[in-house]
Amino acid sequence: MAYGTIPLFKEKDQRQMIGVAIILLAVAVASLLFKDYLLAAAAALLLILSLAHLKPALDVLQTYSFSIGIFFLMVFILLPIATGKIKLGQSLQAYLNWPFIVAIVAGILISYLGGVGVKAMPQFPQVLLGVIIGTLIATLFFKGLPAGLIIAAGVVGILMKYLN
Repeated sequence: MAYGTIPLFKEKDQRQMIGVAIILLAVAVASLLFKDYLLAAAAALLLILSLAHLKPALDVLQTYSFSIGIFFLMVFILLPIATGKIKLGQSLQAYLNWPFIVAIVAGILISYLGGVGVKAMPQFPQVLLGVIIGTLIATLFFKGLPAGLIIAAGVVGILMKYLN
């Protein structure tokens, strides 16, 4: 350390911060290259907050962003009912077919896996990193959606529960 400088962070913390910045910058740049502007904006926001050392803002995002995201996802799911695109006045017979029943079963299974995934991610940090990498690859290269992150964590959580 040079004479007269005041260290803001320990050297270990600075290395960690540089690593975080490199990862977030790489995600932002790759997202821009693949025209995934929402992912690029998310990575850029987190990069700015991290570099500005705004830990309270990161804590607020960590606490509330999942619930807010689920809220807007539920709004999106219910919009066809609110806008009348799904006609609830039709007879139940119009809905009793195999695609409708498979959709119900798939919805139950995926929602269950998502619930398991939310609980598994804090318990298995190594799973979280793997799922994040897999989700980024799918989002950038295969036009996937990041909703798979929670479901994938649920699948891994169930496997780890029964294989350990």
